[in-house]
Amino acid sequence: MTNSNSENSPLLQQQKPPLSRPKNRRRRSSFDPSTYNSIGTIADTPSTQDVAKEAGLDLIQILGLTICMAGVQFTWTVELSYGTPYLLSLDLSKELTALVWLAGPLSGLLVQPLIGAFSDKCTSRFGKRRPFIVVSGILTCMSMIGVAYAKEFGAWIARSFYSPEKFDQSAHLYAIVVAVSSFYFLDFTLNAVQAICRALILDVPPLWQQEYANAWSARMSNSAMVIGYFVGFMDLVKYFPWMGDSQIKVFCIVAMAVFVVTLAITCVAVKEKQYVDTEDQDNLPWYHTFHYIWRAFRFLPKPIQSLCNTQFFAWMGWFPFLFYSTQWVSDLYFASHPASSPGDDNWAEGTRAGSFALLCNSMVSVIAGMVIPALVMRFEKKGIWWLSLLNVYTCSQLIIAGSLLSAWFIRSVTAATIVLAIMGIPWAIVLWIPFSLVGEYVSYEDERRKKPTQNQLEDQQDEFDAGMILGVHNMYIVFPQFAVAIISSLIFAASGEVKDPNDEGRSNVSTVLAFGGLMALIAAVISRYIVRVKK
Repeated sequence: MTNSNSENSPLLQQQKPPLSRPKNRRRRSSFDPSTYNSIGTIADTPSTQDVAKEAGLDLIQILGLTICMAGVQFTWTVELSYGTPYLLSLDLSKELTALVWLAGPLSGLLVQPLIGAFSDKCTSRFGKRRPFIVVSGILTCMSMIGVAYAKEFGAWIARSFYSPEKFDQSAHLYAIVVAVSSFYFLDFTLNAVQAICRALILDVPPLWQQEYANAWSARMSNSAMVIGYFVGFMDLVKYFPWMGDSQIKVFCIVAMAVFVVTLAITCVAVKEKQYVDTEDQDNLPWYHTFHYIWRAFRFLPKPIQSLCNTQFFAWMGWFPFLFYSTQWVSDLYFASHPASSPGDDNWAEGTRAGSFALLCNSMVSVIAGMVIPALVMRFEKKGIWWLSLLNVYTCSQLIIAGSLLSAWFIRSVTAATIVLAIMGIPWAIVLWIPFSLVGEYVSYEDERRKKPTQNQLEDQQDEFDAGMILGVHNMYIVFPQFAVAIISSLIFAASGEVKDPNDEGRSNVSTVLAFGGLMALIAAVISRYIVRVKK
């Protein structure tokens, strides 16, 4: 480790170029670990000092840059609120419905790295990200039209290609086909828009403003989530009968309007960086992009790799909560409100109890997203170390661990609702701090490239831009989703075979949640090894 003021820092020296580059030299990122200082941040360099002088964005520009995340999150609420009930209303089995939700992790695993890699090298005169936002946004709207009018499309296909006596059967079949296909397409296209919007938010602000910009991005997402759930709760057909004859139709139309307006504001308001092509793209092999993705996954810079390691275990804790929290509240409700007669399970009341708990979670996350970033940024300016970004991130993992582990002992709906509301605090943090850390590193690298040394010029082909880094970062979030799905199935199978008679009133979901709490504890420990760029 070197001191931050060391005159021997490689970023402060101009080294002589080697005579030749060894053929078998292992490719690496241009980031030099010797620039770490003793407190776990990247040592000061002339470039980071220049960053502090760079003009940032005012509040109106930040809002214009981040409002696209509100449109993305509002659109996600359509799928999260009505996806499963809508598919079940089409008589799709629960088993097939579960397969539909594999679109989420598959799209995150495939689309975000690819779209990040392509946009990183886009040389369009409209900017690197804007063309992808426009195309992906149009495809997302087409997907939502397919979801909203699946029955009408199914009836049109049946009427056009089948005889009248087979109309009902074929119309029902094709309605399911259109709905499932549209949901899959929606997942892929919306993931693409989300990836590009996040990359754009990392591209534009300078290093010293990354924390501020990503805090507003999280606020936009949290606010849109609350508004989206509230709009979905309303009787939209009653208030907007001219938009459609079903809740899903009206909700999709409203979501498309919000989505288009927010993306249009971002595209018009943001002055985007343009990529300067330093390579002959026409002479590169067809597999160049896939090789770029593999190199990014294999040779991530150490600061990003340490963050991704933490995110892997953090989301091993988050996915049990996201998958099963409402089911947990419902199970506790049924345990404390047994059916008055056989067949009377009162499922509507149990589901409403779970929905109310999620509403409390969303409201807390909005408040936390407004208060915590403001406090952290103010205290960091004053040099108060105990409320630093990394300390807050570690504390958020401890809150997750404590909340989920407490599920093992909770027996009442009220206590469960309080736990879900508390989880809104770390949810606001997980939407903010990881992307802020990535943004700080990307801005640091952008500034460093403006004054390259000979060694940095040699390794320039091994550098990764915001879109690619975000794509790989998202892969570390997607992998836990597959793992949690498998582990949860095993836990449910084991808890079904071994039943403790003293556990009356406790849902077997609590075991899965407790497992998530243990993973969050591991994430809290690993988070202490994250290296942050020093502003």
